[in-house]
Amino acid sequence: MEKEILLKNLKIFEENARWFSRNYSEIVEKYEGKTVAVKDQKIVMVKASLDEVLKEFELRKEDVGSIYIATIPEKAIAFIL
Repeated sequence: MEKEILLKNLKIFEENARWFSRNYSEIVEKYEGKTVAVKDQKIVMVKASLDEVLKEFELRKEDVGSIYIATIPEKAIAFIL
């Protein structure tokens, strides 16, 4: 049973991640420098940091297993790989 729940959450997570990717340009423009949570293919939470997002979900006693969470970098930040 746990495997079925895990697979279901993974599928939902992937759908949320794809939605995030498709809408990335708009999300970056609107939420630059913030952390966003995507559930049911829409943004359900915006906070200043990942810690704040996770704490809020913890307070709500909500499982984040299927929720896509991403921190949007500021435009001035460059990443060197």
